[in-house]
Amino acid sequence: MIRRGNYLLFIALLFLSSCGRFSEVTIGDISGLTVQGIQNDALIVVVNIPVENPTHHRITINEVDLRMSMNKQYVGKILLNDKIIIPANSDEIHEVSLKVRMANLITTGLFMMNMKKGQKVQFRLEGSVTARSLMIKREILVDELREVII
Repeated sequence: MIRRGNYLLFIALLFLSSCGRFSEVTIGDISGLTVQGIQNDALIVVVNIPVENPTHHRITINEVDLRMSMNKQYVGKILLNDKIIIPANSDEIHEVSLKVRMANLITTGLFMMNMKKGQKVQFRLEGSVTARSLMIKREILVDELREVII
C-alpha cells in the first residue's frame, strides 16, 4: 500500500512540475523567400522565418493548412512540405519548405506577372497550423492580414 502511494505521488509530482508558467512563442517577419520550382500543380517555396521559443519544451509543427489571397483574390492553399522542429529555449531563423497549390494556374500567373516592383500587396492567410509539444497537440487558427511591398 505504501509503494502504491509513492508511485501515485511520483506521477502527480511529474505532471504538476510540467505545469509551469506559459510563455508565448513569437514569430517574426519573413526575412527571405526563394522559389525552388513547380511540382505538379504546386509552387515549391522556401521561406526564412525567425521564431523565438522561450519554453522548456521543443515544439513540432506537423501540419500547415492555409488559404492565401493577394489583394482579395484567392491564390491557393499553402501546405507544409516537411515538419518543423523548434528547439526549447531558442531564438533562431528556420528555413521552412512550403507547397503553394495554385487555385487556377493561368489566372494566378497573370495576376502575379502584372504586379510591379515596389507595389504594395495585401496578403491574407486563413486556416490552421497544427503543433505538438510533449503529449499535447494543438490546432491554432490563423487569420492574418498584412501589407507587403514587392
